[in-house]
Amino acid sequence: MITKGAVVEQGRRWQLTSRDLELLKWVGRWRGTTAPQIARGFDLSVKVVERRMRALAELGLVEGRRMLADVPRVHSLTRAGMTAAGIDGDVARPKLAELRHDLVVVDLAHYIERDRRHLVVTEREIRRREPNPAAGQEWQLPEGIEMTVGLGTGGRKFPDLASVRLEEMDVVWAHELERTRKDVPRLTRLMLSYVWSDAVTYVMYWTWPELYDNTMRAAEAANASARELGRGPAPVGVRVWEPSLLDGLEPAAG
Repeated sequence: MITKGAVVEQGRRWQLTSRDLELLKWVGRWRGTTAPQIARGFDLSVKVVERRMRALAELGLVEGRRMLADVPRVHSLTRAGMTAAGIDGDVARPKLAELRHDLVVVDLAHYIERDRRHLVVTEREIRRREPNPAAGQEWQLPEGIEMTVGLGTGGRKFPDLASVRLEEMDVVWAHELERTRKDVPRLTRLMLSYVWSDAVTYVMYWTWPELYDNTMRAAEAANASARELGRGPAPVGVRVWEPSLLDGLEPAAG
């Protein structure tokens, strides 16, 4: 299905298809993503995705940059791409200091969606649903599910991902990817920002293997506080993240 046409340089004409719009909307969920990740998300070949990304870049809808030698080209939407995809908010460009974290978050979302059968919302989607930062710590998931997360000091905390299972829409998970070591008291305070939330049911910290023990100590302290507050026996969980978790995932739905 062809939905739109556009003329690009050198007299070439590309047609923006409904699939291209789906690709734009998906890329717009992230600060940056690679062709292999896009291919996994849509069950396309990497070559097909690379060809479409080049076409969308020629239309001025996508930017692609090779930021690290061992990382494929990273794609993000331009302002024109956001407009075409119907996405509001600031233009997000990948930052070198956060690149590896942000790309692993994309992989983590794929795992949560396919292995755990969750509907996933990204940090950028959460922030775009925030109408007024001064109005309170409110953000929404699809289907009208609301979540509130505060640091207890007037600060704001947005998770890397949030998710629900379709059969348990009132059970809301927040997900954090822990790649850098934090001292246990600080990490415990961050975890407690979720424990104090009335709308977050569970929070899962996905951690690098070498950070597991440190993260678990913080989770044990946070869960002890949760029990004292009557927030349940263990709302904070910790699991090691390994790229091998992506092996054998089922294809994307549709």
